Amino acid sequence: MAKIRVEHLYFYYGGKPALQDISLEIQDRQITALIGPSGCGKSTFLRCLNRMNDTIPGTRVEGRVLLDGQDIYAPDTDVVELRKRVGMVFQRPNPFPQSIYDNVAFGPRVLGLHKRNNLDEIVEESLRGAALWDEVKDQLGENALSLSLGQQQRLCIARVIAVKPEVILMDEPCSALDPIATLRIEELMQSLKENYCIIIVTHNMQQAARVSDWTGFFWLGKLVEFGPTEQLFTHPREKLTEDYITGRAG
Repeated sequence: MAKIRVEHLYFYYGGKPALQDISLEIQDRQITALIGPSGCGKSTFLRCLNRMNDTIPGTRVEGRVLLDGQDIYAPDTDVVELRKRVGMVFQRPNPFPQSIYDNVAFGPRVLGLHKRNNLDEIVEESLRGAALWDEVKDQLGENALSLSLGQQQRLCIARVIAVKPEVILMDEPCSALDPIATLRIEELMQSLKENYCIIIVTHNMQQAARVSDWTGFFWLGKLVEFGPTEQLFTHPREKLTEDYITGRAG
């Protein structure tokens, strides 16, 4: 069964539709990439998957988003629990102005996870999971803002996985990074997918082709095409998809 199933999703800012009739299935322990030009709805869709758009006044959702078969927009949904299960990594690294240790420990402390597990172990395991432990293990007390941008982004990933999510959403996680740091994040995604469902928004089609198993192409709020990445990039079903990936549109 798909980890996430989206059925006829519409999303409105005020009365204006930003997403129209989106339906797709997202598989567990796979990387799904969302591509398309700026303003086409990719990030809006991503934020629908953990209800981050709830914080924006005047928005409205129609349709269903099922996480393990349960509708996350049902009235009895615990949104805090949902965002624990579906974590988010943003476009620019956003570490807290605290120590490296406290950044990773923040979520477990808030959720009370440290009462059941040793906090030091959670921090080390999370930093190892984000391929950062060896670089920072001797400076855990230092301010996280002293790290390079690439290290900050991996720290943010460590902060997400510290609360044991099932899904990791990544909204253009490499757009602010240099090529070497980007490669590190891409390698990290490949290792993380052994344990997590990963969904990434990217403007970099080469990145989507490199790292993802599935790709969805958005255009003007609609999902034009969705399928295995290799098929979509080599034999797209829709002419608009072909025009976009070859540079003739968008």
